[in-house]
Amino acid sequence: MTSLPSASAVVRVGRLATAAGTLLLAGGTAAWLTVTKQLREEKITVPGNAPALAGKPVQGPATAYVEALVIKRNAERGAGGRTFADISDALRSVESGSDEERRLRGQSSALSTAASLRTSLMTSVLAYGVSALAAGLGALFLVSGTTLRRAGRS
Repeated sequence: MTSLPSASAVVRVGRLATAAGTLLLAGGTAAWLTVTKQLREEKITVPGNAPALAGKPVQGPATAYVEALVIKRNAERGAGGRTFADISDALRSVESGSDEERRLRGQSSALSTAASLRTSLMTSVLAYGVSALAAGLGALFLVSGTTLRRAGRS
């Protein structure tokens, strides 16, 4: 037969959970605000050809995601629907120094730049998710810890 933990043990666990919750909530909130500040400083606006949120400043997870989608679509359209791999394959079969090679290299460069921009935006979307998770867990630990502390004192 097991015994119940003592009231002082419950209070100690409650204090630990409250401290962890406070740190997670503060860290998650700080990360969210930092990513938002950095996106705002870039002064990016979702373009008019976006499927949603056109004209809105990129300063949150939804606008960053939509901007990444627009960049991908525009880059693919500029490359005639070809992928980076398609263009790399085509470059192997064209004459060096030809107009076709220059055109393909330009498309390849544009796709590469677009991929880099999209990656940065998707990283910010991921950072928002992780910071929301941390803040949410922090809030849960904070409430649980407070409840355990009260229960241990009763």
